[in-house]
Amino acid sequence: MSTDKNRKELLRKLSRNLMVSVPMMTVVAVAGFNASSGPGLGLIPSAEAAQGEAEGEAKGEAEGAAKGEGEAESRAEGEAEGRAEGEGEAEGKAEGEAEGEAEGEGVSAKLKKAVRRPEGYTPYQGNVADLRARGEKLFNDTSLSSNGLACATCHANGAGYNATFKNEYPHAVAMGKRDFGMDMVYLDEMVQICMVAPMAAEPLEWGSEELAALTEYSRVQQKEFIDKQ
Repeated sequence: MSTDKNRKELLRKLSRNLMVSVPMMTVVAVAGFNASSGPGLGLIPSAEAAQGEAEGEAKGEAEGAAKGEGEAESRAEGEAEGRAEGEGEAEGKAEGEAEGEAEGEGVSAKLKKAVRRPEGYTPYQGNVADLRARGEKLFNDTSLSSNGLACATCHANGAGYNATFKNEYPHAVAMGKRDFGMDMVYLDEMVQICMVAPMAAEPLEWGSEELAALTEYSRVQQKEFIDKQ
């Protein structure tokens, strides 16, 4: 009987020791795990996982914000470049339209009027041979122009004349109609048109000896042109 009591008492003590030992072993095991991980107070694995997730989310949000800022900057740069290109195209278009308008206007109204015979005009009268001799010199004179051209630059050896050059003046001339709005052109008016258009100079003075000389030499050129036809 005493033996059974002793056995029961021994089993009760053993159970009590086990109840104390199991929690202590758990604590020791956790402490040992954290100690092997490094110095300082360790966290249980579930806490470390939570911290890692928080850090990952924070890092992801930071990277996302940086990426968003980069995309915003790229979009802003693209929009700025687009506006610059648009402005450049608008300026180019405006310049092109301005040039087109200038070309459309052609010769100024003042010069269009200046190449026409004035009302009551009387040509200079002089010796025809002398006028033709002087006219030949003027025909080859580049100082009459503002661009280094002379009449002979376009018409050397009878070149550069349209087929209508053989017609008696006044007659219709393509350049006179196109650029000066003149339906019919006199020979001295044709000289003035060439002074203004190809030679980029002011017309010669109406009634001047120079204009009469060039007009007379142009008659010589006209006759040579007709003889070659």
